[in-house]
Formats: sequence, C-alpha cells, structure tokens
Amino acid sequence: MVRSTSILAFLLILIAGCTSTQMRTISSGWTEIDAIFQNKCTSCHAGEQAAEGLRLDSWQNLFEGSDHGEAVIAYDSENSLLIELATKYTKGSHPSELGEEALTDEEIRTISEWIDAGAPSADGDIPFSNPDDPRLYVANQAAGMVAVIDINTNQVVRMVNLMGLGFNEFSMPHHIAVEPDGSFWYVSLIMADKILKFTRDNELVGQVEATRPGLVALDPVGPWLYAGRSMMSVSPPESIVQIDRDKMDVEEIGLLMQRPHALAVSRDGSATYISSLAQNRVATYKDETGDVVFYDVEGDRPHVFIGFTISPDGTTMVGTSEVTSNAFVFDLTAGDGVTLIDTIRVLRAPWHPIYSADGKWVYFGNNWTNTITVLNMETREVAKVIEGYGLAQPHGSAASPDGRYMYISNRNLAMPDGHSKQDHVYHPRYDLGDNAHIGTVLVLDTRTHEIVKIIETEEYASGMGAAVNRN
Repeated sequence: MVRSTSILAFLLILIAGCTSTQMRTISSGWTEIDAIFQNKCTSCHAGEQAAEGLRLDSWQNLFEGSDHGEAVIAYDSENSLLIELATKYTKGSHPSELGEEALTDEEIRTISEWIDAGAPSADGDIPFSNPDDPRLYVANQAAGMVAVIDINTNQVVRMVNLMGLGFNEFSMPHHIAVEPDGSFWYVSLIMADKILKFTRDNELVGQVEATRPGLVALDPVGPWLYAGRSMMSVSPPESIVQIDRDKMDVEEIGLLMQRPHALAVSRDGSATYISSLAQNRVATYKDETGDVVFYDVEGDRPHVFIGFTISPDGTTMVGTSEVTSNAFVFDLTAGDGVTLIDTIRVLRAPWHPIYSADGKWVYFGNNWTNTITVLNMETREVAKVIEGYGLAQPHGSAASPDGRYMYISNRNLAMPDGHSKQDHVYHPRYDLGDNAHIGTVLVLDTRTHEIVKIIETEEYASGMGAAVNRN
C-alpha cells in the first residue's frame, strides 16, 4: 500500500512537472516573440500612428491586424505575411529594405515556430478560437487550399491546406456550403472527384465520391447536401448528387439534362432547382416523391446558367447566365416547378448571385467586365454597377450572418479575351515573387453598396460559403 501510494505521488509530481513545463513553454513563447518585436519592429509598428495600421506592441493588437488584413495566420507560418515579408519580399527582407536592422535567421525561425504552434498568448490563448465567431470559407482553386475568414474582423485566420491532408495539388477545391450553425462545412474537389466534410475546427471527418462535383447546396430542413457538375467537365453524368450529410452516404438522382450545374434548395427543403450548361432548361426535383418537373427558357443559343439564389421569403429565384448575360427572375409559387417572370439584361458573364437579407437586393460579379451588379428586386432593374480596385474576374458570393456585408471572390487569372496568363488585373500589395495571381475577396457594405475592404487570399478564389448561406 505504501509502495502504491509512493508511485501515485511520483506520477502526480511528474504530471505536475510536465504541465508546469508546458505552461512555461507557452508563456515564454510569447515573451520571446514580444522581445523580438520590441527590438526590431515597434519603432514603426506601435501606437495610434503605427505603419500600415499594424501594431506589434501587444498580442491583442497583433491580431487586430493591419489596415489591410492579417499579419499572422495561426498554425501557418508559411502563409503568414509577417514571415513572407521577412523571407520573400522582392524589395528586400522587411524591415531591412527601409534601412532598418533585419530579422536574423534565428529570429525568423523562432517566430515561425511560435506561429506553427498556434501563435498562443502568454496565457496560452489561441487567436480566433471562439466557437461562436462567424466564419467565411473561400475555396482557392488553383492553390489547393481553403481560406477561413473571421467575419468580425474580415481577416484570414486559418488556411486549410488540402495537400497536407493527402490530396493532390491539382484537386481544385471549388465551392463550399456551411451548416446553419457553423458546426460543419463541405467543399467540392473538382479533379479529385470528391466532396469533403470538415468540422468547424477544420478537421476532416468525412468524404464521398462524386464525378467532377461543382456547386454544392444544403437542404435547410432535411439532411441532404446536393452537388451539381463542374463547368470543367464536358460530358458528366446527367444527374446530381444527393448526400446524407449525417451519414455521408451518397446516391445519384438521374435527370434528363445535360451538364447540370447551377442549383439551389427551396427554403422549406421541398424542392431542389437545377439548371443545364448545355440546354436552356431548369429542373425542379421533389425529394418526397422523386418527381422532376422541367421548365424550358426561350433562347436561340444556350444561356449557360451559372448560379441561382432564392429570396429570403422563398417565393422568387434569380438565375444568372454567362453567355447571354441575363438575370432571370423565376416565380417559385406557381405550380410544381418554376415560372419565368422577368429577364434583366446585365453586364457580361454574371456569376454567382446572392440575395440580401431583406430581399431587396441581388448582388453578383460580372466575370468578364470586372464589375459587380446590384439589382433592385422591387423594381427589377440594375440599381448600381460597382467598379473598383480588387475586382479581377469576380466569381463567388456570400453574406455575413447579420446581412451587413456581402463578399465577392475574385480569380485574378488570365483575362477572358485570350490574353496570356501573365496578364492580370489585381496586383498584390507586396511582391513576393510568386503571388502575381493572388486571389481576392471584396467586402461590400450593403448600406452603401461600396467596397470597404480587399482581403488577399491564395490563387484563384472561387466559391465561398458562410454559416448563413443565402444561395
């Protein structure tokens, strides 16, 4: 008995010692980082007049970010701007290009290790780890990554590297759907032929096979996740994918429709709407009966439907067409399918549309003119065309949960008129030698319809999703 007690006491001391050591490591981590910043950085990056609005004089201020965005992405030193400027900036290692003393290799290594450990505070807090904070997820199709944006601060706070999870660098994450409570998110991988399920902590917990998946849409009432086919697939199956997102079981729903692409689910979950890239046809699928009702839209050439968005009251759906550059307004209350009630001519190649929370506006980027169209849905007219720096082949759309902001992603790749890939519209704030085609996410204030921020992500920002996804 005495021997057992002694062993137990030894184990308790050992555990306490390990815990104490761990706490000291976390604490000294920020203490050491802070000492580096105080020595090399805070002469410019401190106080109310801090350069670029970035303050490095406290842990809290660091994660407020700069005037433009984040300086550090927890767990990812490789994609943290602070490290990139110190190691890749073409004008010279920051801050040495300003004539200041450069960070040493040892200091860069120390900061990198701290970031890769989660960038903890002296108390061990990890930045942006509150489970109640709203998140926006952005697929970076050419980079094989998903950027996670904190909506409260409009900063990139995590990067999900699919290659680190064993997927090919050409897997092409394309579109994202998020559970209403933010607990899980789903992303389609075009070239990997998969749809993945992640937790809010970005842990991969499920995946299903799907041939060339494109857009994804959640059933807001039932357990279903639907997926259409990518535009990159010339002859995909004439079906959409229906996934039980609790069990991650999948089945195909056959359609008499070539290249099914755009899709949306009704507010009550009773119907799924699908359109064709090759035919001027919209299908309504009724899950309860399995019936499919078709509606043919007039046109002497394929409209090439890109995306759908449904009004908050569930009565109206707007679809966009790439080739004919129209916004089609459908009534969802007349009969079992859809009925076209208006056609609005817009600028070239309208992409993913999204309704505002009050149902008054519809927003979408115009992929071939580097603009954003705002439709007034009360008058069914173009209310405004937004131009501005950062618009570079706009693609996806999403909304903040409170409806205050709209987000438009931008590819920033080759221009659609046949120019070489070296031509791009948006030039990154800092030339790092390999980021000429960096993607962007524009933040629009829905009260003014103005661009209020440009968020830089990785190459080819495509589809997006947020916890309140109105698509």
